[in-house]
Amino acid sequence: MIETAISFALGLVLGGFGVSACWGLFWSVFALAGVLRGTSKWQVVRASLTAGLVPLLMVVAMVWMMDSARVGTWPFLLGVVGVPVTLLGLGLRKLPDGTRVGERLVGGARTMMDTMLGRHHECGGCGEEHHH
Repeated sequence: MIETAISFALGLVLGGFGVSACWGLFWSVFALAGVLRGTSKWQVVRASLTAGLVPLLMVVAMVWMMDSARVGTWPFLLGVVGVPVTLLGLGLRKLPDGTRVGERLVGGARTMMDTMLGRHHECGGCGEEHHH
């Protein structure tokens, strides 16, 4: 019973670190593109890489220290998918104004991408409501 709980908890932690690493590395790509275009700074790239690499290193360290027999167990595998599935479920929740959390997240991410990539720079800074 204790081994099952430990496997599930390790899976949850690794799933959370995995989501965090993917999110940080995802933003690193846009930050680097922004630097190459001259619309972003190297500090943004450094912060994004840190946000992606630190959790990734934690995943590598935990997997390296973990017993290999634990990786194939059902509690561990359920734990790994637990955080992404929970985030997906939270993204489907409705806000008081009727929109979904996921829609707001995508809208904010789109605005951040537009800012990093300088999409409104060429048109005189038309603003967030104008997506090119």
